[in-house]
Amino acid sequence: MKRFCWIVALSFFFVHPAYSGTSELLKSDDTPWKELRIGQAYFSIGGTYRLRSEFQDEYNIQEYGTGENEEFLLSRLRLDLELKFRKLRTFVQLQDARIFGSSFDDSDFATSNPYHDDMDIRQAYIDYEPWNHLEIKLGRQEIAFADRRIFGPGNWGNTGRYAWDAAKVRFSNSWLDSYTFFGRYIIRDPDRWPNKHADGPTAYANYTMIKKLPFDLDAFYVVKRDNNEDTQGESGEGNLTSHSIGFRIDGTIGSWDYAATLVGQFGQWGSDKIGSYGIATRLGYTFNCPWNPHIMAQFINGSGDNDPKDGRKGTFDGVFSGADTVLYGWMNMFFWSNIREYRIDTELSPTHKLSFRCEYHYFTLDQKKDAWYYPGKVQRRDETGASGRDLGYEIDLTFHYKAVHWFDLRGGYCLFFPGDFIKKTGPAPDASWAFLQTVFTF
Repeated sequence: MKRFCWIVALSFFFVHPAYSGTSELLKSDDTPWKELRIGQAYFSIGGTYRLRSEFQDEYNIQEYGTGENEEFLLSRLRLDLELKFRKLRTFVQLQDARIFGSSFDDSDFATSNPYHDDMDIRQAYIDYEPWNHLEIKLGRQEIAFADRRIFGPGNWGNTGRYAWDAAKVRFSNSWLDSYTFFGRYIIRDPDRWPNKHADGPTAYANYTMIKKLPFDLDAFYVVKRDNNEDTQGESGEGNLTSHSIGFRIDGTIGSWDYAATLVGQFGQWGSDKIGSYGIATRLGYTFNCPWNPHIMAQFINGSGDNDPKDGRKGTFDGVFSGADTVLYGWMNMFFWSNIREYRIDTELSPTHKLSFRCEYHYFTLDQKKDAWYYPGKVQRRDETGASGRDLGYEIDLTFHYKAVHWFDLRGGYCLFFPGDFIKKTGPAPDASWAFLQTVFTF
């Protein structure tokens, strides 16, 4: 726990009034490295530095029921360089991600490393507006929309789950904001510079936000294609062509708020036919009283496969969703695949700078013959279905304090209690996780 104490001391040092003069020094409006004029062009430098200490008991990023605990410190620096000239903008973001005190090393991650990647190019693109309402972006870029359930960067992870080598065209007017793009996501490899994109799959997508309605309405269509003939289905290997089509609504009526995302998937997964779906719903209410209590009820469902040998893939694959923070529980032990999540969240805001959040999650399998999925990984499976559906419940307690515009503090403590499925398929200890994170913006 000594790393937690170290970050607490560091946080106090930067927020304490004796050090408040720094807030004036770092005001972005006054710094010489913002909007520096060079002839007819404007150059800016900015970025963030993030420190996060984590303590994991009885689980880690790869496995549950370890019989051990993990304590480590994550460090991430992002340096942003921007040059604007009339309708042309170039942007480069360098990222340095490191981990200290972990039992994992680089060889423990066969593909993308979630913890470690020395200084590399996270984003590097050209953004051009040839005409009004039209924008073209080419190069390495982050792609995320709305609540990050369809396209999410996975920014909670130290290296960031998704950045893309992509071409993107945006068309916008008073009625809609539409993005059409294709690309491949980046593999985080500390032994390679610069990082390369994956050999597959390739994403082809349109994501459109419709305006001037009483609520937000988004429609999307995503194709995930891989022609390497190594996608493994139940009945054999083959190519991957997955189609995801759906919509999202988000709105308020008085003190009520609501949201829903619906996705259907079809296509070919190896030698199998795809038939799956994803649902995420929310209904909330904000009370008009001190601390503005906001209570939300949510239901999330990613379909599962009820027969693992019928040559039909019924498991929803999450499209290109992030797995950040509040989406499927802060402990990152679950994902939008073969899952039913029933949850109640409560938010309290004593001031505009400080908020507290309490979440209760109850998880079950959607189909008891399908697996329990970590983000991107099968954790356990009982193909007989004899172990039932009950995965257990998670309680998350977090806070967020925006001390000044350049300093952000967040922390939390979370507990997981296993259900019958986990108890019948292997070790089933209670698990816990704690974190404390500081973010400095410059």
